[in-house]
Amino acid sequence: MKEKILIELSYDWFERMWSIPEFGLVDKIVDAEYCPNWIYMDEKGPELVKHEIKYFRSIFPDLKFKVTDIINQDEKVWLRYKANGTQKGSFWGFKPTNKFIEFEGVAILHFNDRNQVIDLWESYCFYDILEKLKLVPPFSELHEYL
Repeated sequence: MKEKILIELSYDWFERMWSIPEFGLVDKIVDAEYCPNWIYMDEKGPELVKHEIKYFRSIFPDLKFKVTDIINQDEKVWLRYKANGTQKGSFWGFKPTNKFIEFEGVAILHFNDRNQVIDLWESYCFYDILEKLKLVPPFSELHEYL
């Protein structure tokens, strides 16, 4: 039963919370102490996640995620996703390209005993995103620019 709940919450994390976005869901499934050590911000808990969603959606307002593979292990859910969106906002000094891109990533959501996300490990190749937007040269040609 718990396994099913954690898997459903993991789908909700990406396919509802990030894709719609459904901010009420953030308050429900994000622990107040949520603060992954790789995120350097003053906020924590639901406010940190809301800030992240708003920021990414300011760049990709039509951002959508689709979970493609998911496995539950104890209090962790491992998943793969595909995401897509159109870059309509500026970031890191790059102006909007209005280009639609697709990318893939993986995540591990760590849940506490209250079925709330307490930690997240996530990986996707940001350089690939920049390359697909034609903001940087292909990685195979990068040595020519150094």
